[in-house]
Amino acid sequence: MTTRVFTALVALAAVLAFALIPSGAASHLSAATVGLSAPSDPPPPTPYIQHVVVVVLENEGASTVWGHAPFERYLGAKFGNASSYYAACHPSAPNYLVMFAAVVNQCGSDAWQNYTNATLGSALDAADLTWGAYAEGLPAHACASPGTATAGLFATKHVPALYSQAVLQNRTYCHNHVFDADAFNDSMANGTLRNYSFYTPNLCDDGHNGCGGNTSFGQMAAQADEWLRHWLGPILNHTGAYSGSAERAEVNHTAFIVTWDEGLLSNSGFAVPSIKGGDNYLWCGQNGASGDAVCGSQVYTVIVSPYSLGRSFTANDSPYGLCRTVEWLDHLPPLGNPGHLDNRTGFPAMTALFNFTKNG
Repeated sequence: MTTRVFTALVALAAVLAFALIPSGAASHLSAATVGLSAPSDPPPPTPYIQHVVVVVLENEGASTVWGHAPFERYLGAKFGNASSYYAACHPSAPNYLVMFAAVVNQCGSDAWQNYTNATLGSALDAADLTWGAYAEGLPAHACASPGTATAGLFATKHVPALYSQAVLQNRTYCHNHVFDADAFNDSMANGTLRNYSFYTPNLCDDGHNGCGGNTSFGQMAAQADEWLRHWLGPILNHTGAYSGSAERAEVNHTAFIVTWDEGLLSNSGFAVPSIKGGDNYLWCGQNGASGDAVCGSQVYTVIVSPYSLGRSFTANDSPYGLCRTVEWLDHLPPLGNPGHLDNRTGFPAMTALFNFTKNG
């Protein structure tokens, strides 16, 4: 991505767009390779998006989030809403792996594995772009022993980089790419935000656990929403502890992708005609609807950026399309993992969520 300066008109539009964010929450896999179809969308122009930040919340379907999460309801109405987006399968780990590698090998399991698949990390490295995985409460030994790192409010299954052999085989490389969440705050403050960031809240902040007496699905969705309001709102408004000129310049060139991993109460999904095999398809046939390519329930997914105001994406999509969207924004080719599921017409890049014309 280039570092050329925006025109005054585009820069002003970006600042004004994010100035409207309310400070209060109430304002407002292996698969068959037949049918391969290369993405036809041209890459976005530079230098509009220089940073992509993915943040994932936990376990609630789209209807629960829209009904109980006022800040996300505001974001979905104002920015780029993917209104027919479905998780890949159940439980959590497969969906995180799809977001980072466009392949899932373990529908039905959260167990830690050490995979050799290509990832967004390896693709970004090859393109001489920077990336980092940031996790709240990351244990010091996570790179050395990710399979035993789950403790307290940290869960390895929510950090897909820790499932990658390419990350884990070099301890120094791992420590240079997998960080505690404080490093994300520092990068925002000093103007060193990486081209791609995957942010993992802790098990209270992401709504996985009912904390503070919350027990119902609606209460846990609201719990995560309140955390997101306090985390993302100040960043967008440039009012947080890390606010400054460096942060402002970064945010005006950043796309924040806010998504949920799965909806626990449903195995709903959709079919893709060219996909007739693989982990997703087989698991969905046994646990969802026969013929479905994904079946992890409809979940909330919104892209927040100055170029996503009032945008919508109504076609079916999934974490495979989310991975492809990151590739598109970063001018990366598909990863080429088994099934090529980030290279399918059924899982497109969500390009309609952006408008890069200067007049908005």
